[in-house]
Amino acid sequence: MLTDLYFNTLRDLIYENTGIVFDDRKRYFVENRVREHMEELGISSLKEYIYRLKRDKNVLKDFISKITVNETYFYREYYHLKALAYLVQTESFGFPVRVLSLPCSTGEEPYSIAIVLMEVLENPVKFEITGVDIDRNALRKAKEGVYSRRSVSKLPGRYLEKYFDRIGEEMWRIKDSVKRRVRFYEGNILDRLFMKGLGRFHYVFCKNLLIYFDDRARVQAVNNLYDVMVDGGYLFLGHAESISRTSSLFEPVKVEGTIVYRKVREEEEDEW
Repeated sequence: MLTDLYFNTLRDLIYENTGIVFDDRKRYFVENRVREHMEELGISSLKEYIYRLKRDKNVLKDFISKITVNETYFYREYYHLKALAYLVQTESFGFPVRVLSLPCSTGEEPYSIAIVLMEVLENPVKFEITGVDIDRNALRKAKEGVYSRRSVSKLPGRYLEKYFDRIGEEMWRIKDSVKRRVRFYEGNILDRLFMKGLGRFHYVFCKNLLIYFDDRARVQAVNNLYDVMVDGGYLFLGHAESISRTSSLFEPVKVEGTIVYRKVREEEEDEW
């Protein structure tokens, strides 16, 4: 279906708008998503489809949503949540504690963070969580806060009862007491102005995103994360990710048995 010309055009569009690199191994995946999207739009010509992607931002955003991977669930990589719980009780950043989850996907990560902080902080008003994703369809689901049995299967039973309302046999809705602790925004980590507009954060979760970038986009993303973090703030990456070779702006530290990255204080970085 996709000739080399059309596939290269599509992956250029993806890269320009997300920073994500799609190599030849992803060709079949992209082709399936394109076919699905064209059927939804009632378009039979690839030439017309490419034209619509370039001319209509809403069509392009829908396409981006289709090719963005949103595999997640509550309490994924629990060891990071354990490390966060330790840090918020031992670090002296002051209040409110500000946490950024990017990409936040359908909301499981930022809501998991909210549950942890509601458990370990005496006053839940003392924290703010921001969720950011480029996929507006995922954000719509995050704001709805309704999840399947699979999404909540790793949660301790008492948390499921405490922070969720059951809907029928297979679905759960996050309670408003948790939902109002998280604000969601559509945005791109590579957009420097957007990122700086979010303010400063003490803790940033950016898991399983940088691995999809090439070197140039990865450096830009790390720099943007650095800009939105307070001195000494902590960056949480996916278990297979590392930025030690990408940037000297963060130093790896071990917290509760897992590796996180501490932002080098600006004066320390200047000394280098």
